[in-house]
Amino acid sequence: MLNVKLHHLSFSTDQLNAMVTFYRDQMGMYEVGEGDRGVILQAKNRIIHLTDGPRNQLNYAGYGAPDLDILRDLRGRHEDSGLVILPSPSLVFGEEAYTLIDPDGNKIVFGLYSDSPEPQKTMPGRMQHVVVGSPNVEPMIDHYTKGVGFIISDIVRREDGTITSCFMRSDKEHHSFAVFLNDAVKLDHNCYETENWNDIRDWADHFSKSRITLWWGPGRHGPGDNLFFMVSDPDGNSVELSAEIEIVGADREMGTWLHEERTLNYWGKGMLRVD
Repeated sequence: MLNVKLHHLSFSTDQLNAMVTFYRDQMGMYEVGEGDRGVILQAKNRIIHLTDGPRNQLNYAGYGAPDLDILRDLRGRHEDSGLVILPSPSLVFGEEAYTLIDPDGNKIVFGLYSDSPEPQKTMPGRMQHVVVGSPNVEPMIDHYTKGVGFIISDIVRREDGTITSCFMRSDKEHHSFAVFLNDAVKLDHNCYETENWNDIRDWADHFSKSRITLWWGPGRHGPGDNLFFMVSDPDGNSVELSAEIEIVGADREMGTWLHEERTLNYWGKGMLRVD
């Protein structure tokens, strides 16, 4: 197992001011950096880097290793796998960070994990996973499992066997990365893990005060078994608040689920990306 966690995300937007306002006022983050290369916002254990550009596009996802020895071992493993190692674009990680590029052109950056400081008390919401949409699901799975070293926790198939989504882990949590079948390469959603059901309630109340509607949930996913709901940021990116995600044992076998609404939500309507 890689023993890395999602540390921060960078995505582009064509309405930078509106996005900064959302992640500051609604997600409880604070501006800690601004310049020609965008705006960095953070709260405790969640960091977003926003840049000017087309909306719904992931610039990179930053995964952090707990110490330098593990990061160096990881880089050696990636070099031995024949992956191309590129410099890091991250303004958050240090000079030891490096980049891999997947078949869809998404950049995954590996660096050293550090807890982000908390300028003032905010509601809990640790950055936990990112999901991308792809028309090339099987090549993406091969890249992330055979090359990068992620492990499949659960896979979702149509009745004809076509894979429509795959949930992959990089530590003991059920997934820190997933890919969903889509007709275009895009950012599907980013997720923040809270501590319990009461936090889910409190976040929902928080959004309600700003008249932001929960467009999906509350519910419980099949893969991951986590409680969740989703809202949208100004660009239409889905933002998920989650709790109680499955902790996976080393001997857990890969699960297979049917492509149907109940797989994505035990409690009600599921949001299928494709038929």
